[in-house]
This record gives sequence, structure tokens and C-alpha cells, in this order.
Amino acid sequence: MNEIIILGNSELALGMRFSGMGKSYVVKTRAEGIGVVKGLDPEAFIIASVSVVAMIPELNEFRNLVSLPDNPQELSNIEDLKHIIKAAVGIELEVV
Repeated sequence: MNEIIILGNSELALGMRFSGMGKSYVVKTRAEGIGVVKGLDPEAFIIASVSVVAMIPELNEFRNLVSLPDNPQELSNIEDLKHIIKAAVGIELEVV
């Protein structure tokens, strides 16, 4: 199974780490992000905040990239999250 990597601001990365996602990284600078991205499997599933993707455009080369808003309030409801996942993965997944 491919690994899941989280790259984001402290709210996203720490929140994901507390929810059990061990490979969650706070990315404050491009150098920090490149350090993480450099060793990733091309098939890794990456969840990154929009600001991190803007800072590290190389992330767009990964086939399994999902970008989330930096501010959780930008997701007005669960349907927004479902839409983001379906656009990235190609199928609708059950979000609970």
C-alpha cells in the first residue's frame, strides 16, 4: 500500500498527526518542503495545503496529490471535501 503524506501549515499537519497520520509535516519554508518531497515514492498519496503546493510546484508532478484550503473554514461542509477527494482520486469515497 502506498504511503500517505501530509504537508501543510501547523493547523493541518498537527491536526492530522493527532488523528493518527504519522507522516504529517509542518512546512514553513520551501527548503523544508523540498527536503520531505525529495525522498517520496512517486506513487505516494499526498495531502497538501494550497500554500504548500504554491511554494513547492514540484508537488504537481505527483499523480496522487490532493490540495486542501489553508483555512478549514473554507470547506463550508462535508460535500466540499467529498468534491475535492473525488476530483483527485476519480471516485467518490465515503467521508465520515
